[in-house]
Amino acid sequence: MKQFAIRDHFDKDFNEFIIGTRATGKHTVYLVYGEVRAGETRPMAPNGHDEILFLLSGRAVLEGGGMRADLDAEAAVSMEPDERFTLTALSDCAYVVAGAHPEPHGH
Repeated sequence: MKQFAIRDHFDKDFNEFIIGTRATGKHTVYLVYGEVRAGETRPMAPNGHDEILFLLSGRAVLEGGGMRADLDAEAAVSMEPDERFTLTALSDCAYVVAGAHPEPHGH
């Protein structure tokens, strides 16, 4: 078991806090924490991973590929590896993204 303080893992390239390969030494699963102020946008592109976006607080819109989801606090959305979205914060938001590689395995 490894314990992490999320705010110790800020990634300036993504403007998010990321517990991933650098922290765990593994490339199979990761967790992202982000904050977006009202009116700001953030790209959501799984880039080959299966991801679940969980909006912790606030209200936002997720749009892309002809799809739109209005999100309120505690809403979750599953994103496919090849999808690309833009998250637009309608109010100050906090979110978590959990992701993993979609490789087949048994369990």
